[in-house]
Amino acid sequence: MKSINNICLLLALYLIVQGCSNSSKPIKNEIMETSPKLTSKNYIETMLKAVKHYPQEPYYYLFVNHQACYFEILVNDLPVYKYFKDGQMVTPIDIFYAIKKSGKQKITYKLYPQTEREEGEGFKTLLDWTSMKIEVFQRNKADTVGNAFASEKEVLKHINLTKPDQKTFIASGKDYYEYTFTFDATVPYQNEGWENSEDLSKMDQKKLLLKTENAYKQVWQLLKDKKENEYFSLLSKKELETSQAEYNLKIGLEEKLSTYLEAFKDPSYEMQPLENYRLELYGDGKLVCLEQTSLDPRLRGELALWAKSKDADGNVIGSYEKLYLHIPKGKTNFEIIR
Repeated sequence: MKSINNICLLLALYLIVQGCSNSSKPIKNEIMETSPKLTSKNYIETMLKAVKHYPQEPYYYLFVNHQACYFEILVNDLPVYKYFKDGQMVTPIDIFYAIKKSGKQKITYKLYPQTEREEGEGFKTLLDWTSMKIEVFQRNKADTVGNAFASEKEVLKHINLTKPDQKTFIASGKDYYEYTFTFDATVPYQNEGWENSEDLSKMDQKKLLLKTENAYKQVWQLLKDKKENEYFSLLSKKELETSQAEYNLKIGLEEKLSTYLEAFKDPSYEMQPLENYRLELYGDGKLVCLEQTSLDPRLRGELALWAKSKDADGNVIGSYEKLYLHIPKGKTNFEIIR
């Protein structure tokens, strides 16, 4: 009996040592740095030099009117907005960072039952009166004098399909509905985006999950350890493309930089555990991310990388980091692209 106890004790000690050694293993750097070398100090100067400006700077956005549903919207198979709340939304949805070049743009919306409501019980399925209207608008971002929306014009209006009675929502009684339509956009720039990227859907998905987990851990650790410049060094390609698509001027870049720096300057900013997520592919199989699996309206549809901080009144607020990755053809490591 004594020998058996000794064996059990040795086995327990071995497992503890193994657990400690595994937890202290260095995180593999799966995300490569991109050129130019970006830091928080040279961010604004670098972007101002890179962003080209034009007499006409078309800028696209959406207005959404929905009833009795939660929804997600993707543009060119990139998530641009997720709404899992009660009530209507009234603000426009910017989609500039999903438009890489002129031509046809694809809008997909996904509808889910509104399971929680401020008044009354929620619903398990989409209803007869569920509806979705999406209006695509364009204006000239270069307009800086007077009314910035003076050049606004409607590009397209989409209203969801109905049954033959032309009143009942076509997916009434179902727990999910998806629809895709297109519109034409004209922009003066051309971003490469994930055009020339590896098709991640063809990779071994277990290996892809591990690789993506390591990439998320890499960024998580940089944010946790407040390694500001190491973090910024990974953002170059993403920032060059999104700043161009937004035709950023100095004031816009200062706002973006300020938002980035909250993670490093706010002492209450605390990274939350990387857990309860699933692997998701977007960009027609060329983009990958880790998404929350929680159905909590505050977390649902968000990416797995998030933090808690406190506002000026001491209220706890959540901050969700966007981290969509791709692998350029001929490379093996990820690059942050959106």
